Amino acid sequence: MHTYISSRTNKTVQMLAGLEKKKYREKNSLFLAEGKKLCSEALGNCTVRYAVVREDRAEGELLSLCEKSGGEVIILSEGVFEKISNDAASDGVAFAVEITDNGSEILSEERTIMLDSVRDPGNVGTVIRTAAAFGYDRVILCDCADIYNPKTVRATMGAIFKMNFTVCKEPCEVIAELREKGRRVIAAALGDSALTLGVSMINTTDCFVIGNEGHGVSEAALNSCTNVIKIPMSDKTESLNAAIAASVIMWEQGKAGV
Repeated sequence: MHTYISSRTNKTVQMLAGLEKKKYREKNSLFLAEGKKLCSEALGNCTVRYAVVREDRAEGELLSLCEKSGGEVIILSEGVFEKISNDAASDGVAFAVEITDNGSEILSEERTIMLDSVRDPGNVGTVIRTAAAFGYDRVILCDCADIYNPKTVRATMGAIFKMNFTVCKEPCEVIAELREKGRRVIAAALGDSALTLGVSMINTTDCFVIGNEGHGVSEAALNSCTNVIKIPMSDKTESLNAAIAASVIMWEQGKAGV
């Protein structure tokens, strides 16, 4: 049984449209995953409360995808779907997915990377996607862009459903916890005593900290870390995009486990 909605003032439509904002995501414990790729990745990896499909796409593969989700299937008129959509090139399907606590405790054996005040949703999503690709278990986000922001979710390309997260406001307590477990916590930063990526020995248990796009790792976090490490590069530039820096470091750390 499918529900058809053509009114933009429908309560369910208003709720779904509100998921663009963090306060409504928190109020409803839901976030929106839009597009065939994301919805396909969600199957079996999360709880879908609503599966919505645009009227002109409400047949065949996309309708079947909605029916497999386990959520309430809703067919929306084109104008109503536009109200909830955050994707200018949407293919006409979206899931409202339950936000659940997937376990914030950082286990000793987990491969982990930490983001410190990374505010761009695209960067956060890209790091999550890359971490999943390189076999990491957890991303720690300290005062970062919301992982359930539509731009973040889209940038993860489905990795959000397969990664563990620890979300915090201040990095120092988490760094202290990691060090108490016997792990090194290494900030990506410049410094006279900085280790050099690709030259210095690194371990799979090391946790690297990637800082804010403009200001780098916070001073408090730097002072709490075991070491700092720099990525060797030419003198044509002095820094890398946060997501690119994280990718380079995770690739290099992955070689330590080979």
